[in-house]
Amino acid sequence: MSPESYRIRKFPIRHLLFTLAVFIGCASAIAQNEETATDSALAHLQDVKVLFKKVTYRPFSLEYQLAIRQPVDHADSTKGFFYQQLYLIHRGFSLPMVMETEGYNGWHSGNELEKMLHCNDLDVEFRYFNKSRPDSLLWDYLTFEQATQDLHHINQVFRGLYHSKWISTGISRGGETSLIYRYFFPDDVDATVPYVAPMPNDIEDRRIYQFLDTAGGLPTAQKIKRVQVFMLQHEKEVLQRLPLSVKHLHFTAVGGLGAAYELAVMEYPFSFWQISDIDPKDIPVGDNFNDYYNHFMEVFGGDYALFSSLVSDESGVLPYLPHAFMTYETGYYKYNLAPFKNWLHYLKEPNPSAAFLLPGVPRKAYIPAFEQKINAWLAKNGNNIVCIYGGRDTWSACKVSFDEGVRAKRFIIPGANHFAARITNMAPAMQQEFVATLRSMTGLTADLGALK
Repeated sequence: MSPESYRIRKFPIRHLLFTLAVFIGCASAIAQNEETATDSALAHLQDVKVLFKKVTYRPFSLEYQLAIRQPVDHADSTKGFFYQQLYLIHRGFSLPMVMETEGYNGWHSGNELEKMLHCNDLDVEFRYFNKSRPDSLLWDYLTFEQATQDLHHINQVFRGLYHSKWISTGISRGGETSLIYRYFFPDDVDATVPYVAPMPNDIEDRRIYQFLDTAGGLPTAQKIKRVQVFMLQHEKEVLQRLPLSVKHLHFTAVGGLGAAYELAVMEYPFSFWQISDIDPKDIPVGDNFNDYYNHFMEVFGGDYALFSSLVSDESGVLPYLPHAFMTYETGYYKYNLAPFKNWLHYLKEPNPSAAFLLPGVPRKAYIPAFEQKINAWLAKNGNNIVCIYGGRDTWSACKVSFDEGVRAKRFIIPGANHFAARITNMAPAMQQEFVATLRSMTGLTADLGALK
């Protein structure tokens, strides 16, 4: 290469590097300006405190842990206040906002929608959970009407900053919350995308029994029942095998370790379909104790302490206590004891609830009219709602229903359990249909590549 040809080639490279440096510098300056503007905007929001901030420049985002002051009773501020936890992912004031309504504790890692839409995300911890609780738990104010008033207050406060489209979403009880929120405040968001959201129709929703009797076909249902009977017949051996760390836990919510174990056996078919991905052909048959015991524990994730967190230990029940208390409004499921009464030593009819309360916490009488009015409204008026369910998930038995002509759609992912029923696990054709449905409702185009 001649010296002149070298100089001719060298100049554009230097120029390119200079241009790139200028571009990076400008981008950094813009990001810093956005950070300063966002810090200032949040600092001036009424009732909002900034607890923590994390900055990412490439790709740009700001993450904040926030707390917003909420009245215990939205109708009477003299009852006191508490601070509700929020997690904000900020990418730009002109971008859409995804509002994730949690049913339990808050979550700070975003969700599929905010990634696909490259937008902002606001995750809201449910009242009375984790740190979002008053000093004194006044149970009368733990209602969905109060909880959706919390969400409305948050929506109104942050709408002053974020003027683009708003989409609410939530998973499981959080999805149920998003639907109930839509009932009380239908104009707060432009669309709702609940995942695996159960909408029970009774305190003992018998659609669950029908699902468990038919899921996988009759031979599978019979194999599952055989596991339950076998585990009850060998209750003494199982209790002896449990480690001391489990035996020493306090099972005050249900009356002891034996009752806790029998409840776990009753829970087994629900959990088999909801949280495990075990192939029905791998359900044990025959009479080998170890096969049944290992399978039973595999369904519950191999965690012996799950007996405690599932049914009775105070440290396990306590984090979910607000949820269990609130089932008097939303309904839930129970355990059908009749087919197993010959092998039960501790559980007696009537059928016990799967929502466990600690002694001293009142179990309020079920109010059927509450969920009935929500379901009736959704059936006729639930427009711009896109529901996602797992075909294997037990909670799909309680999926929301829409009348013909309502602008809503349900996506049921074949074979997906409660944790796998996500957009990323849809078949490509279903993903494209989901994106098209969301675009038709909001005008927003989702980037499926962002899920990879």
